[in-house]
Amino acid sequence: MIYVQWENIKKEITSDLISTNNIMTSSIQSVLHKNEALLNILGKRLVELGALQYPDISAQKLIDELLDNNPDLAGIGLANLSGQLVLTSLNIERSTLPNLRNTPETSDTFNEALKTKNMVIGRTYYMKALKQWLIPLRYRISNDEGKVMAVMTTGLKLNDKQNLWSNKNIPEHMKVLIVRKDLYRQYIGNAYSDKISVKYSEPTPVNWVNLFEKNLIEQVGINLAELRSSGQTVSLISSYGDKRTPVILAISYDHGYQHYTIIATPLSYLYRRLLRPIAWMLTLLVFFNVTLYFILRSNLRLQKKSKQHLKYQSTHDQLTDLPNRRYLLNQFSLWQNKNRGYFSILFIDLDNFKSINDSHGHSVGDIILRDVAVRINHIFQQSLNIRQGGDEFIILHREVNQEKLIALVQQFLQHLKQPLIINNLEFFMSASVGISFAPEHGDDIDTLLRKADMAMYEAKRKQSAVYVFSQRLEEQQNRKVSIENELIHALERNEFFLVYQPQINAGTQSLAGVEALLRWHNPLLGKVSPMEFIPVAESTGLIIDIGLYVLKTALSEISDARKRINYSENIRVSVNVSVCQLLNDNFLDKILSIKNKQEYTHIDLVIEVTENLFIEDLDAAKSILERIQQAGMEVSLDDFGTGYSSLSVLSKLPVNELKIDKSFVDDIIQDEQNRLLILSIISLGKSLAIPVVAEGVEDREQADFLAEHGCDVFQGYYFSRPLAKEQLMAYIHSGV
Repeated sequence: MIYVQWENIKKEITSDLISTNNIMTSSIQSVLHKNEALLNILGKRLVELGALQYPDISAQKLIDELLDNNPDLAGIGLANLSGQLVLTSLNIERSTLPNLRNTPETSDTFNEALKTKNMVIGRTYYMKALKQWLIPLRYRISNDEGKVMAVMTTGLKLNDKQNLWSNKNIPEHMKVLIVRKDLYRQYIGNAYSDKISVKYSEPTPVNWVNLFEKNLIEQVGINLAELRSSGQTVSLISSYGDKRTPVILAISYDHGYQHYTIIATPLSYLYRRLLRPIAWMLTLLVFFNVTLYFILRSNLRLQKKSKQHLKYQSTHDQLTDLPNRRYLLNQFSLWQNKNRGYFSILFIDLDNFKSINDSHGHSVGDIILRDVAVRINHIFQQSLNIRQGGDEFIILHREVNQEKLIALVQQFLQHLKQPLIINNLEFFMSASVGISFAPEHGDDIDTLLRKADMAMYEAKRKQSAVYVFSQRLEEQQNRKVSIENELIHALERNEFFLVYQPQINAGTQSLAGVEALLRWHNPLLGKVSPMEFIPVAESTGLIIDIGLYVLKTALSEISDARKRINYSENIRVSVNVSVCQLLNDNFLDKILSIKNKQEYTHIDLVIEVTENLFIEDLDAAKSILERIQQAGMEVSLDDFGTGYSSLSVLSKLPVNELKIDKSFVDDIIQDEQNRLLILSIISLGKSLAIPVVAEGVEDREQADFLAEHGCDVFQGYYFSRPLAKEQLMAYIHSGV
């Protein structure tokens, strides 16, 4: 029995060690990947700004803003190829810093960074200036021709509260050891303190490595080289640290950043867990032979109950009493086998739950979550119901008929809408649900959850409440990732270009202006629609630089075209500007700086905005538009009628033009409702003395109807497709 208990304890600890190792490895990889991307983007931007030769205020602000947004970094520096730091974040006194190439502690990683495209991780050291233990990171910066220009350097804080390598993030009985491929110790438990001296100038002792590898071969059947190539996480019994403490440990190797991750628990911890039942058994054998059977049975019953209670607590959510993610991972194989691999997974996310927490407090949020759990159990009675965390729930259901499952989900959503009264307030909840099916969409829990989660976000995006995963959805996700990866370098590779669509005066049929339209052709993706890449550019912040490119290029090309064809009149040029561009602190100032150049004085610039600008803060939007008009530019309200309550706010806004969305014009002849809506918009424009532009005019019948009812300007294929610069020059020269 002692042997069985020992094996059970060892098996449980081994499972926890491997799981913790995988979580720790993923967390470290995520942090390092993030910082590698940050150094790459920041470094290239600094080089573009000329920071290597003349670091100015904008470069300094850029590096300091990045540091403020990443508190896990101790400081950031830009070094030239000689190893001299030419720019650092303001929290570091640059004059006290050594030359990275000439200093023994930094020269090896600096030189290595110059040779490799990957981020280089240096040896851990204590930086007295910051009173921090740091892991140095170096990343080389190259220009478009592949020439190395500089090296970015930073340091990860190990004393930081958010440090992912800290033992604070794992159970108390576990310890962490990170060892580089060259066997230098990167991190040892919680040894990082300014009062403790940890030697990193020497690698892990050879005799310890030899003993460890011997144990690895005997217990697992592979050596260290085979462990690195296999990508496995394995467990074994060996010794740990400088004191050679006997431990049971889990070890894995990260190929990307070339280090071992070791999570260890002392064998003494296992012995202590085993000691109590052993002591009870020996005591009973010696002193209570007569009542041995009864006492032993009672003891085992208490142990079982205690273990069940502890196991229940570790596998169930304390707030809702639903099983948690750990329970799901432990029970998934049993569920899968029980249902012969055929079942469904529902991923549920409550709508607007964060706003309830923010407005009414977490105590109200907790009551709502408990009530939602009750409603889930009420509807999904023959399923495995899990609280993922926050306002997310997972349901494993045996139903695989899509129509029946969606009907059940709709029943749950209706049940969820029933009001919940808390403190005399009524709350009405709704949710978005994503569904994946096994084995159609996968047979492992991670894949099925990922696809159900993807479907849930699609349901939330489409406001359709429930959505079933499809291959098209994954293709869209992969396409979005590819677009994001390629978009980062699109500007520097000159992959963008502009085309211009003429706008025609309805009364005179003469040229009223042009709208500049952005196009992107990528060698890998081919032609990418603005409908695809503009939302990605906005979500990543790249839209700021792209927007400036559009503005500069449009003004430059139209100015050049006007001169070459000796066009005497001013040319009106419309440029689309997104909400996040206008709300950026410096973007409007940059627009004004570009527009006010002497060579652009004969161009009338029109800034096109959408109604989304007015949703968050009407007063702020009004102030921005007034600044645009005061600078001599006009404001065009694009896609009018498709968004926010335009009629209620239009009279309060400084707008020079309304643009009727193409979706209304398309069906203007057949659709009575669209005709009435367009007539209302034209009438509104007339009453406010605001010209109205119709987009998407593609045939004469549409043009005649719009002209007859007072539309001022036409834009569409009936008059001209979007034209390249040379084509536009010929179009204007022809006299339209």
